[in-house]
Amino acid sequence: MALTMEMDSKKAELLLRAALLDDASNVGEKLAALTADIKVDDDGDAWITLDMDLWPEDKGAPEAEAIAKMLWLEIDWSITEGTFPFAWPGLSSHADKMTTYFKMVLAAYGEQRPDKDIK
Repeated sequence: MALTMEMDSKKAELLLRAALLDDASNVGEKLAALTADIKVDDDGDAWITLDMDLWPEDKGAPEAEAIAKMLWLEIDWSITEGTFPFAWPGLSSHADKMTTYFKMVLAAYGEQRPDKDIK
């Protein structure tokens, strides 16, 4: 009995996201890969939008490109900004583990003074 792969857009999107995780070298880039907007259509086109605060504009994604090539997809890359859920997105580039990063986030938020305008 032969198995069939039955590739669809959701499976292709999952493979591309996993490949972006392989391309990520720090927490920020991992978060960018996890939150990337990835779309694949039936005509062989893919769109990947990454947060520029997390994924450097000049950084390549060779693993994602390799997966796209295996799937016969052409990727259209774009960037967005302001989608990061925490202040100080630059902190994420200084950590390779999520626990280290989140400790830095908690410390940074803890150092903030309460807003005196809030009553």
